[in-house]
Formats: sequence, C-alpha cells, structure tokens
Amino acid sequence: MRAIGTALCCLLGFSVAASGEDVTFNKDVLPILQARCQSCHRPGEVAPMSLLSYDTARPWARAMKAAVIQRKMPPGGLDPQYGHFIDNYTLTQREIDTIAKWADSGAVEGDAKDAPPPVQWVDGWRTKPDVVIEAPAFAVPAKGWVENIILVLPNPFKKDTWVTSIEIRPGVTAAMHHAGIRFAPHIDGVKYGKFYWSDIKRDAAGVHIPGQPRPERVTFCDDDPSKVCAAPEANVIPDGAAAGFEGFYRPGGAPLDYAYYRSAYLIPANTDVILSLHWTPIGTAVTDVTKVGFVIAQQEPQRQLIMRSLAPRGNGGWSDRVRWRIPAGDPNWEAPPKDVIFDMDAELAVMSIHMHEHGKDMKYMLMYPDGRVETILNQPRYDFNWQMTYNLEKTIKVPKGTKLRVMSHFDNSPSNKFARDPDKDVFGGEQSWEEMDAPWIGLVLDRSVDPKTVYSENPGDEAAFWSPAQSH
Repeated sequence: MRAIGTALCCLLGFSVAASGEDVTFNKDVLPILQARCQSCHRPGEVAPMSLLSYDTARPWARAMKAAVIQRKMPPGGLDPQYGHFIDNYTLTQREIDTIAKWADSGAVEGDAKDAPPPVQWVDGWRTKPDVVIEAPAFAVPAKGWVENIILVLPNPFKKDTWVTSIEIRPGVTAAMHHAGIRFAPHIDGVKYGKFYWSDIKRDAAGVHIPGQPRPERVTFCDDDPSKVCAAPEANVIPDGAAAGFEGFYRPGGAPLDYAYYRSAYLIPANTDVILSLHWTPIGTAVTDVTKVGFVIAQQEPQRQLIMRSLAPRGNGGWSDRVRWRIPAGDPNWEAPPKDVIFDMDAELAVMSIHMHEHGKDMKYMLMYPDGRVETILNQPRYDFNWQMTYNLEKTIKVPKGTKLRVMSHFDNSPSNKFARDPDKDVFGGEQSWEEMDAPWIGLVLDRSVDPKTVYSENPGDEAAFWSPAQSH
C-alpha cells in the first residue's frame, strides 16, 4: 500500500536559511522534521523510514529533494487557495528550495550545538492515552483478500466518560486498509472477541458478484477455527460508514484532537465497543494486534464533536451499480454529488476524504442562504496511500439553510498506475480495487443537540439543489 517514493516527510512552516547561507541538518532541517515529520517517521509508525536523527535521515536526502520538487510530498497537499488548516501540507517554494539546497550541498550535518533537544515521543502512540484496549490477534494471509471484519469488545468504562481523543493503532500498519470504532448497546448472543464478517461472493479477481442476496454474517467455528460457521446473531450489527465512526484509522491520518475545538466525545456506559477492521494482504503472512487508546477529558465539555460520512446521491450511494459505475478507460469520471442542507446552525471543524485506488480529486463547497458560494477544501491530487484528515484552524459557522456539496472524480484509465484493470468498469465495494466515495465531516455542536437532527442528506430534486455552473 505504501511506496518508499511517496513516504517522505511533511515539511512546512519554518524559517529557512537565507540565500547564500549554508544549510545544515541540525540548524535548518531537524526542527522541521521534529515538528512535521517525526510523528510518522519514527520506529513503529506508518512511514517506512525513521527521520529521528541525522544518521537515519542522511541516506534519504536526494529522495527528499526529488519528492518535494515534484510535489509528491508532503502527503495530502491541498489547493492553497482554499481553507486554513492546522496541518497545512503545502510547501512554500522557499521550503522546497531549502530542502533541495541541503541535498545538493552534500546534506551536511552541521554543529551539534545548533540542534534542538530531541522530542520525547510516547512510544507507539501519537497521543498520550489514559486507557488502552487490545483486539485479539488476527492472521492476515499473504495473498487474496480479507473481508471487512466486525469485532465486539467490552467497554472499558463503567460510567459515562468523555474523551478528547480516540487513537487506533494497528500492529502491522502496512496490512491495515482502515479501521473504525463506535459504541452501541449490547446485542444478545453476540460474543466478545469474535471476528464476524459478511460472506460476500466474489469472482476470481476478487470483485463482488452482482445480484447476490444480502450476505449472511459468518465467523470462525468455535470447535475448529480453521473452518467458517454461520453467525446469525451478528446479522443485526450495522457496519460501514453509514453506521458512523467516532475514531478512525487510515494510512497517513492522525487521530482527532477534540480538545482543540473545546469539545469531547461521550462514551456512554452500558455500551459495547464495536471495531470495524479491514486488513489487506501485503505479500507476506503477518499477525496483527490492533490497540485503541483513549484520552480522558479533564472536565465535562459543553460541546461535542461528531464525525459523519456523506453518501453519494443514488439508490444506495456507491452501491448503486447503475449510477455509480466508473466506465472502463475513463480518466476523469465525475461521481454523483454528495449533498447536505443544514436544518440548524452548526460549526464545521473537520473534513476528510476516503476513496480507493481510482480516486483522483475531491472538492467541498458551501452555498449560504444568500446564494453566496464558497469552496472550503479542494484536494486536486488524491493519493490512496495517504488519507489525511483536514482540521480547520477556525471552525466555519454554518447558518441554518446552508447547503454543502461535495464533488469527486475518479481515474480508471491506463494513466492511473494504481488502476489494476482499466479495461473493465469499476463499481463500489470494500476492497481496494473496488471503490468508495466517502467524504467525512466533523461538526461541533452543543452537547444537548441530537446529531441526527442537524442536517438532511441528499434532499429533494438534485437538479434544483445546486445549479450545474456552481458545482464544478
């Protein structure tokens, strides 16, 4: 899932050596790496090489130069015309020139006295969790595919608990396509620690065979774990983006910091933890043990932050095989819009993008009640290997009656190196070679507000909702 050439650091936001001055690692480069790179580029993290020290960074100097000049890195770079985000992944030309100059001048280490003190990272975590739970070990095969797994675990909290961060930590990051967590009342008959999945029928290429009835849930047999048994008790467990996630792991993404927006998330007592885990084979059989860490709020907040996925228009969103179909060879297929109208005032804090290997771009736009249209996020170069979450520096006040439209494009042509078979149409599905079209929004609300009442999704007549001239 991750190529070395696309796994270099996030470099931005720092003063650089003036023209004519020597650029050294300790004085100019290390402070950038500490602030923007080492959260990923350290042992056990998603990036494939460590950038904690000169000795580990020096071998990558030329590759770093090439990546930043070609703008392959930093990951998740947005169109700088729109939005102001906490993690601005777009390099300035001056920063690009500095990295290039350091590489071209011999990637000099410099005086050790110029180096800032090492950052004291929490081993294995980006946050500092107060409580950690662990999933049972799962054996990921070397080849083939793994269906999306549902795992139910007991809630570690015996009373209502507010948390300011939920971090999901795969044991083998390269093998985790994505993971999500939510909380729901216990369902009778469902066993803790059992792996449940839908028995989807697929062809030899792993593509979902159309026309089959709703797949039944199955699990490993109790008496022989090498076999699969029916699990009717799990059929009632909702899953996927429509069920909602309060914590999410995707390649390159960081856990949400609810506290930044003076908010938190309430984990109710008497609920179960429901994990959605999608592993993907990486050519070598591995065993993954995923952990989840919770940072407990120091005091009860007045506001909550809720994350919701938006579905495309059509009959079942990207499951609609009539409307949601990427034609063979199409380099710029436009997906149906994802539309929302807000039924009350709200604050937009977070936006995120989830597509698969054919994803090309995605744009978020608001139409205010007075007819004014504003682009608030534009990702022109989506990369499946780096699925970032974009946190606004300041929330956007969204008045009642405001419309949100999200547009996306997909590339199923030979020019897309990730397209496995551009001679065939591509439909929606769970696997990487199938597709998803899932923008996410994070809204800050008063803690008394029911999130289900905040907006209406894909309402009314599509043609009347947004004029064609304004949706491109």
